[in-house]
Amino acid sequence: MLKNGYLAATAVLALLTAACGGSSGGSGNAQTGSLSVGVTDAPVDDAERVVVTFTGIELLDGDDQVRESFVFDAPISVDLLEQQGDQQFFLIQDRQVPVGVYDQVRLIVDGPANASCNSAQSDPNHPNFITVDGTDYPLIVPSGAQTGLKIQGPITLAAGGSAAYTVDFDLRKSIAERGATGCYNLRPVLRVVDNAAVGTLVGEVDPALLADASCTSDPVSGVGAAVYVYSGGGQTPDDFDGSDPEPLTTALLQPGGGDGVPLSFSYEVGFLLEGDYTVALSCQAGDDAPAPADDDIQFILPADALIVAGEATQLDF
Repeated sequence: MLKNGYLAATAVLALLTAACGGSSGGSGNAQTGSLSVGVTDAPVDDAERVVVTFTGIELLDGDDQVRESFVFDAPISVDLLEQQGDQQFFLIQDRQVPVGVYDQVRLIVDGPANASCNSAQSDPNHPNFITVDGTDYPLIVPSGAQTGLKIQGPITLAAGGSAAYTVDFDLRKSIAERGATGCYNLRPVLRVVDNAAVGTLVGEVDPALLADASCTSDPVSGVGAAVYVYSGGGQTPDDFDGSDPEPLTTALLQPGGGDGVPLSFSYEVGFLLEGDYTVALSCQAGDDAPAPADDDIQFILPADALIVAGEATQLDF
């Protein structure tokens, strides 16, 4: 079993990494641009923490050749569940990178290559873990330390310009328990977006919707309910089953009220590229297992939403 602690990812560490981390980039001139890369998360049910430890970032060309490499001076551990909505943690900030188009980003994850569940359980300081009901379980990231977590770009840097990109982990699609072994697999479903081209979706949810007899979510905490987002308007909402339309991302409900104030729920989805989306609420999201499972969950009040870069779009249920 793992210790209930981890190396907190802090702004100080990020600044130290940005100042000291190794890279093949230059010192900044007309042939370079400034690059920042952060991570964010679409949440997962029934977990208190999902900690992943990174040791570097690589930028590759279309032939899978590494063109730029950033090796961190010290591993950076990030609790992805703290990076929800429009929150993110920057792994690199304002690093000078040669101009051009990079076709792929790789996040290099700490830990032994192809670690077994038994070896991970015997390591009290395993760098990647998930906390469920107060207990830490090893999180196995296949090939994370060898080939890294691969995200298709492109990432574009203009001469003398500045760009910031965010890698979005969708943990609901990515984490699965390894039978009854006491370990979990992390096979991340990732996307990368240009921060200059994204907007935010926010809204309120009527608590009465969660009180319906068909709901399997908690009507007070909102646990087990989620807002699902699909690319394109006019979509018919479906669960995570590997077939279209597959949800792009989800957001958990955040409860409010108490102490004499009426119960309320809100949600926030960050880093959505500008465009049209279908949005729906499900109070049975806790029953939605990752693909290839096909779960017959119900959706409430699907509606279209237009996301505009740099703005917050409100859609209430």
